[in-house]
Amino acid sequence: MSPIDMRDKDPFANAEAEPKDNISTFGFIYRAIIRYGKVTIFFYLIIALVYSYLFGTSIFDFLGL
Repeated sequence: MSPIDMRDKDPFANAEAEPKDNISTFGFIYRAIIRYGKVTIFFYLIIALVYSYLFGTSIFDFLGL
């Protein structure tokens, strides 16, 4: 097993570098909505499947869809 490479003595050597992904505030909010929207839809589908299995009806019938 090789030892950890400790040659870089200055951990803040690249502190002035620009971020790799410099996005606007709108872009950040848009990405958050898309990311958490997909997670919400995924878990909603799982809950809908469990509901339909337990109660024998679709959750969409309850919602009128």
